[in-house]
This record gives sequence, structure tokens and C-alpha cells, in this order.
Amino acid sequence: MGSWTSLCALLLIFSIHDTRSQTFLCSSGFCATGWVQYADSCYKAVMEPKNWNDAEMACQSYGRNSHLASIHSAEENDFIFHLMGKPLDHTNGKAYWIGAHDTFKEGSFVWTDGSGFDFQTFPPNQPDGLAGEHYLGSWILQNGHVTWNDFALSWHFPFVCKYNLRDSENMRVSDAEWLRDSK
Repeated sequence: MGSWTSLCALLLIFSIHDTRSQTFLCSSGFCATGWVQYADSCYKAVMEPKNWNDAEMACQSYGRNSHLASIHSAEENDFIFHLMGKPLDHTNGKAYWIGAHDTFKEGSFVWTDGSGFDFQTFPPNQPDGLAGEHYLGSWILQNGHVTWNDFALSWHFPFVCKYNLRDSENMRVSDAEWLRDSK
């Protein structure tokens, strides 16, 4: 049983012995087939190179409010690097799309999923904002690390999609519903 499901089951067990009415929000399942879970989100590595716009549209076509991946911590960045890097053989100079752009205002990046741009890992002198370079990709470096760079729309890269389990398909379960449905 997954940790999220285990937590939901534990909360429901404790609520049976509590006389107060409580409602819990639990994920209605694990990641969809072909997706990999990390924390409370699901990720899909797509190895067919596309330009950034087509990659974002492909992610959205999967449903579940999925987009090109937003990244909010060094740990999440590392997880995605390993998810994408292995198929790319961790090759120096390879890149893949992530879901940020600065098309509204040069240098002010936003994530396509609407989450805050609260983490970044640019190398020195990047993003350089060259003409037409408004779309973020993760770039594998020779030392085995990954960093971000801005690229033009004309580039074609593999990409990573993401959806949040809490935002995709949720169900509300109250203790009364749990007791009624378990009989």
C-alpha cells in the first residue's frame, strides 16, 4: 500500500473512534500507468523531441491538469534529472524541456501550472535572454549535474510532464460515508 493511501487509511481508522464529524481529502489512486510518483506528484518522461509549445500541449493532452514539469526544490530537480537523464544516458549537452517561460516579461519566469517560481538553478551568465530564448530546459553538464538554460522555441527536446495528485482526481471521504460504505 502506498504511503499516501496508508496515511488516508490511518486517518479513517482513527476517525471511526472519534465522535466528531471529520472530512479527509485523499488521493483517489496512485499515478496513472506510465507515470512515476515523487512526493505528491506524478511525472512522465516523454522521449519524443518536440518544441516547447508542442511539449506543453502534449502534457495537457494527458489530462489530470498535467503540464510541463514545474520544479520547486533541489531534490525534485534531482529526481527529474534521474528520470530523464537515464534515457538520455546522462550525456553532456543533452537537454529536456521543463515548464517555465519568460514570454510575458524578459527574466521573469513563470510555470505553466501556475505555481510559484520559488526555485531555480541557473549556471553563471544564464539565463542570458538572447533574442527568442524564452523557454526553460534542463541541461545535462559534463560533471553529471543538471542546470537550467533558456532556449528558443525552435529547439526540439524530450520533455517531462507533471501533475499533482491532490489537484487531479480527488475524493472527499467523511467518516459517515466511510462507515456507510464499509457495511
